[in-house]
Amino acid sequence: MNREKKVKKPTKYELNVEPRLDEIKQWIKDGLTDNEIAARLDIHITTLYEYENKHPKFSKMMERPSKFETHVLPRLTEIQEWCQEGLTNEQMCEKLGIAPASWYEYASKHPMFAELINWGKSVTIARVENSLLKTAMGYEYEEIKTIVEEDKNGKKRTRIEKVKRHQPPNPTAMIFYLKNRAPNEWNDRREIVVDTKALEQQRKQLFLDMIEADVIEAEGEMLEESVAVDDGFEEPDEDVQ
Repeated sequence: MNREKKVKKPTKYELNVEPRLDEIKQWIKDGLTDNEIAARLDIHITTLYEYENKHPKFSKMMERPSKFETHVLPRLTEIQEWCQEGLTNEQMCEKLGIAPASWYEYASKHPMFAELINWGKSVTIARVENSLLKTAMGYEYEEIKTIVEEDKNGKKRTRIEKVKRHQPPNPTAMIFYLKNRAPNEWNDRREIVVDTKALEQQRKQLFLDMIEADVIEAEGEMLEESVAVDDGFEEPDEDVQ
């Protein structure tokens, strides 16, 4: 008697997933969530994750690009400009649509990104420092005025007048610059290192010196009192002949 060979029933992966791999790839690009993809494939979300674990090809396809690839890399030129304009990290994160924690994570993982940020900010800092130094030391500048004149016939004429002026040194800028550039010489705050152990030894020695001084003074007083001894000799009265 011949036994009938059992026909293997196709799984939902073979029926619902494999025929639609190209569609799934497009769904990933369109930004669909795992739940949305599972619903379109008519499978449960846990089944979707099970297929990802069992089928490496499907798992690779389901990988989504990080926000660094989608939100940051395409906008590196803008980020560099923002750094030079003086925007804070938080402001740039808001423009990029990423969390501040992600910003610092990307800077830590991608040296190229960190270098671009540092370079952009260093340019801004250098410009500010130069402006501060210029303000502190004083500078010459040219003031341009547009003057509209009217002659006796009522005809108007525009004349450009240039005047050279001098901006005197700014004491506040001087102080700020010196305190930051030469803090050891110009900072109001002085760091004092106190050796508490040495002070404790000095206090102990002072206490011992005081005790010793009291003992010597007391002994001196006792000696002075003991000197006054009656030797039995009396001086004669002047009236006695």
